[in-house]
Amino acid sequence: MTLVFDPAPSPPSPPLADDGSSLWTLLYESLGYHVEDDGGTDYTLRKFCEAWCSPAQGIYDIVRERSDAPSWSVLLDPERCPASDLPYLAQFVGVVITPEMSTQQIRNEILEPTGWGRGRPPAIRIATRRTLKPVFDEELLVIIRPRTPEVGHHYIRTLLSQTPDPERTEYVLRNKQVPAWEKLDYEAIDGITFADITAKFGTFADVAVAFPTFKDLAEVLPTEL
Repeated sequence: MTLVFDPAPSPPSPPLADDGSSLWTLLYESLGYHVEDDGGTDYTLRKFCEAWCSPAQGIYDIVRERSDAPSWSVLLDPERCPASDLPYLAQFVGVVITPEMSTQQIRNEILEPTGWGRGRPPAIRIATRRTLKPVFDEELLVIIRPRTPEVGHHYIRTLLSQTPDPERTEYVLRNKQVPAWEKLDYEAIDGITFADITAKFGTFADVAVAFPTFKDLAEVLPTEL
């Protein structure tokens, strides 16, 4: 007895892109009346166009014109440049990409190269946060007390819970951010706890008076509470 298995139907194809972002769409639309009965053959012609254009789609994403920008310009925009081409863009501003950097961190580094702002708090925070990992969906905390306790000292703290490798963080700070003529005082600490706050303040109103915002409270060191 012969068994015949009907192939499962293909899932419905998404609508054609009307913004010129898909190269295969341009080819498919140019075929005119040939696509009229394409649905009757399970969109065989459309699938051919998708497969044929797929290898060149990455190049087309770079060279195509957009409604708000000329061709090739996306390659020079840190916020829109394809992730695979960020190393090309980074070289123009002297950014060294390291393995722990995420795509968004690379974009931020290109927008504001930390090497250009060595020793400045914004650059220190950006570089330090690259070595940190959030426990949940929380802000990566970098506490900076510049020139403390005396001129020539950088006092920097991160949370131990967010610092998987304190030695790596210290290396980045010492070799890439803190100027060579200044002394680095860095440590990954536990930070203040709820018990510390309740022991210091009697009521929540007292806490609100001392710290107008949560950020003010978060950046307080245990020794400063």
